[in-house]
Amino acid sequence: MTDLVKKTIGVVLVAVLGVGLWILYSSMQPTVSRLQDTDPLAGEALELVQKHLSREGYTLEEALQLFVDHMKERDVTFNELEWQVASQGEDKYVVRKIIREKGSVEWIEREFAWRVNVKEKSIRVISLAAQQLMPFENLPPLPHGEEISFLPRSFERGDRFG
Repeated sequence: MTDLVKKTIGVVLVAVLGVGLWILYSSMQPTVSRLQDTDPLAGEALELVQKHLSREGYTLEEALQLFVDHMKERDVTFNELEWQVASQGEDKYVVRKIIREKGSVEWIEREFAWRVNVKEKSIRVISLAAQQLMPFENLPPLPHGEEISFLPRSFERGDRFG
């Protein structure tokens, strides 16, 4: 075999392998939940999250769109999945949106997720990414917050050492 034939076979094999991996990767992507289309309470849970005010005063839906727009402005390669809703029993749902950003070495996945109680109209943040969007009063308390020491009273009054 000549070098040209070997190179041609090599290029064809790499192309076939690449297409095969792409098909395998795309088939492994999570399927988008359409629960909100069949369950009215799931649709209400989705709306409660999307319309909830963020830390900056936008709705959570607008805040996530601003996040995506900022990545577009910086020419960052990203993959934005649809909103997903999953039932967790009577009147309770998990609402999430995943945004994957192409990093320098691998993909960075940010899951924005909330637990919603439709009956009580309450929203609790359940992911680190979503905490960045939520108003401070909606965040869970810090672990061991009651153990945080405070400054001594004499220091608060302005007394000086020495």
